[in-house]
Parts: sequence; structure tokens; C-alpha cells
Amino acid sequence: MSGLQQSTVTKCPAPTANFQENAAQPTNISYRNGAVYAFAAAALLALQEPFSALAAHTLQSANFIAVTQISLLASIPLLIARPEARCDFGALLRNWRFWPKYAVLFAVGLCGLELYDVGLSSAHPIITAAVLNLSPFWAAMVAFILSRKPLPGTPKIFFGSFGCAFLGAMLIAWSQINLESATLLREVVQSAFHSRWIFALPMPIMFALSGSLVYVWFKDYDTGAAIAVNFFVSGAVLVPAAAVHAHLSLTTLSTETASAIALLLIGTLASSAAGRVLYQAALNATRNDNGFVTMFFLIIPALSALISWPLSFWIQDLSFLPNPLFIFGLVLVTAPLMIFALSFST
Repeated sequence: MSGLQQSTVTKCPAPTANFQENAAQPTNISYRNGAVYAFAAAALLALQEPFSALAAHTLQSANFIAVTQISLLASIPLLIARPEARCDFGALLRNWRFWPKYAVLFAVGLCGLELYDVGLSSAHPIITAAVLNLSPFWAAMVAFILSRKPLPGTPKIFFGSFGCAFLGAMLIAWSQINLESATLLREVVQSAFHSRWIFALPMPIMFALSGSLVYVWFKDYDTGAAIAVNFFVSGAVLVPAAAVHAHLSLTTLSTETASAIALLLIGTLASSAAGRVLYQAALNATRNDNGFVTMFFLIIPALSALISWPLSFWIQDLSFLPNPLFIFGLVLVTAPLMIFALSFST
């Protein structure tokens, strides 16, 4: 353990695993493991949109936030199931010097949510997809500022892979909107000039910044424990506030609302809890190469569409349109990502 961890009230009996092959050797970087963790994180993060769709249309915003935060709090016992993780969880909570950092992480997350709501609530889905798919570029900038990490690979490999995968992700988003091209293009242009999407541009930066800060500040601690502490802090603030505002009552739940809450709980546990742990594991394996890790998140729109397919037979708000444009976009996403991953395997 580092000197910082030794200063806590309770000293852990042994160094934590922290998803690192050798925490004592900071130069031991495994891009192969990082790619595996990033793909797994992308698959879990892809569950968030389809599993939250019903709740987004049936629950009030305060109820939606409350259920989401309760789900994150419920994931804490799973995140700290190992003795080492429980030890680190207690040590992190008792060390008051970390509380300003928890406040910063809470503010970053809250700011990201607010930017998403203000900027993208009235924007066209194509514009929303474009803003979110810029994540690899902003994540690479965050990693450079915080850890002096250069672009993953050469600029030619990074921007070539990013450009091709970005185009594929946008084609996938375009393929899932059931409108003729002329009408769709007109709606996108109108939304670009009349919505407030510009305010959402920093939103992907907040997500990347949160992940990098957790790595930089808590890399000597168990990953699950560090994430659990931040879930605990955010839940302690947001759950009471949302409950007071919404007056959530289980006696008023309908069958549709209960189903929406159940799906939201599952989606949140999978994406925001398990997906976030694997995201941090990928950052640990690559020593905070956030640009490399986030590149694989460009597969999320395709995975979300495929996950929506079976759910669309049950949830009317979901749909999946299997068409040649989707297949072409999927090829444009997966091919450069495979090449990008293989370029780091040697």
C-alpha cells in the first residue's frame, strides 16, 4: 500500500488486487487486457438505454433518479464482496482527506447529467449520437491533461480508427430512424439550429474525467471499493432529495410502472455498476489510457440496437430496424476497432 493508504485508521492486511496484474510495477501495461475489459464494459453499458426506455416514459424524473440511485446503492455489497475490498471501502470512508475528492466526483457526475438534460432533451437523436460518439477524442484529451498520456498509437492509427468507427456509429443511429432520408436530413438540420445541443458537448468530458480521476486518486485501492464509495456518497445526497421531491409510494405502482422499475434496476446494475467497474479495470490495465479504452465504446449504439430487438416485442417504445445501412455501419465500427486493438497486441 502507498503511504497515503497507510495513514488511514484501519490498515488492510494485504495489498488489493485492483484488477492489476502487478500493482507494484506501474510500467506493466496490458493493452490486450484493457481491450477485453473495454469491450466487456461496452456490452454492459449498451444495456442502459434499452432497459431504461420504459422507465424514462413512465416515471417522473425525480422517481427515475431515485430508483437509479437505489440500484447503485444495492450494488455496493457486490462491489465489496471480497475482504480486501471491504477493508478498502472502510478505509476510504474514514479518511476525511478524501471527502473533498468525493465532492468533486459528485459534482462532475451531476454536471454531466445536467448538461445531458439541458443540451440533448430537445435535440434530434442523430445529434445526440454525434455528441456522445465524440467520447474517444475527449477522453484522450483528459488522459493527456491528467496523466500526460499521448494519443494511443500513432495519430494516424488513432484518428483513422476513430473517424471510421465514428462514421459507422452515426450510420447505425441513422438506420434506426424510420424516416425517408430527405425528411430525416431536414429534421436534423432544423434541430442543429434550434435545439440547445451545444451545451451537451462537454458531457462526454465529464464521464471521461470521472474515470480518470478515480484512477489517479484511488489507484492504490480496490477498484470496486473506490466505485462503491462514490456510489455511497452520491446516493446519500440524491436518494433523500429525490424521495422528498417525488413522494415515491409503492402503493401507487401499476404493473407497467413495476416492470419499468425492474428493468431500470437491472439495466443500472449492469451498466452503471458492473460496466463502470470494467471501465475502471480497463483504465487500470492501460494505466489511464482513456482514449484507447473509450474508443471501444463506439460499438455501444450497435449493441444497444441489437439488445432492443427482443425487447421491442414487449416494449412499444423500443424498435430495431434490420436494414443494409445498419449492417454497413456495424462493419464500419467493428473493423477499425479490431485493427485498433490488434495494433496494440504486439
